[in-house]
Amino acid sequence: MARFRLVKGKKMDSWLKQTILSDNQDLSTVCFKLLSWLDTDFCGTMTYKHIETILTSAMFVDIIFEMMGEELTKDLMEKYAHHRLFLKDHFKRISEVGVSLQSAANILATPDGYKYIFTVENLLKYLLTDVNLIYNNSMGSSKNISTDNSKYKMHLIVQRIFQLPPKNIDISVDRLLSHCDFSLIGHIFLEETNNLHISKYKILEYKICTKIANGNISPSFIKSMYVTASSSLKGNTFLKSCLRNDVFGTSLIEFFMLFFATIEREGYNTAVNSQHNLSDIIFLVHCALCSNTPSISQLNNTIRTNETVAKLIKKSFFIYY
Repeated sequence: MARFRLVKGKKMDSWLKQTILSDNQDLSTVCFKLLSWLDTDFCGTMTYKHIETILTSAMFVDIIFEMMGEELTKDLMEKYAHHRLFLKDHFKRISEVGVSLQSAANILATPDGYKYIFTVENLLKYLLTDVNLIYNNSMGSSKNISTDNSKYKMHLIVQRIFQLPPKNIDISVDRLLSHCDFSLIGHIFLEETNNLHISKYKILEYKICTKIANGNISPSFIKSMYVTASSSLKGNTFLKSCLRNDVFGTSLIEFFMLFFATIEREGYNTAVNSQHNLSDIIFLVHCALCSNTPSISQLNNTIRTNETVAKLIKKSFFIYY
């Protein structure tokens, strides 16, 4: 089997651009070349550009197969009969997960794969691929792994975060909060205490909840909480389950009280123009009020004693109930 070399990656990037732009290509030849190139041991340090070339190549193959289907399969088997076993293996993968997902899994499976997790995920989102499937594919079918995609995807990310040097963990946490959905991150607050890796989850929980309590949290994290809870009953239940975690529930209450203190001090217009969407915050407050959230009495007291906040809550009450 060939080994992926960075110089080859540069040449492939140039060839791929010419191929995609060309109107006169033998697609079966293109597919065979790309499949052969992608069937490598990826090694060495990969830049964003190298990974982009790999995933773009794989996506191009998937598109061609989607367009031509059995006709392309038959043509490849006839033209490259001496590679029959190689092609049969790839046809099976294509029918199950696609070349793009298989290539993403191969990147993540390299010794430095954890370093590329955000790059791979962002590129696949750009390429409109179902990111959850990579983790199924890369983790295999072990019976010891939960079948809940988001739960063991979070487990995989946690494991890889703690393979980084300690000084890089805080950077990874910030990226996690900015780029991952709450439907994924929330599993940090639901992890069972008898889990062998609970200490890692508790470290992340502390780092995230400290940011929330201090009001130093990514707007995309708050937006993602809102989207998760408002999009479905399952999502709403998921958020309320997370709120029963003492540390998370308390930190979110403190965030709300800081937000409302700003309204009381600087007025409604400040809240409207803040980095956080006011309607999102009010919806999440309603979720908290309907759960057994720790420190809920503090939030109730803040709402009762803050006339502006009380009006906002009462005005929106009929929307959510």
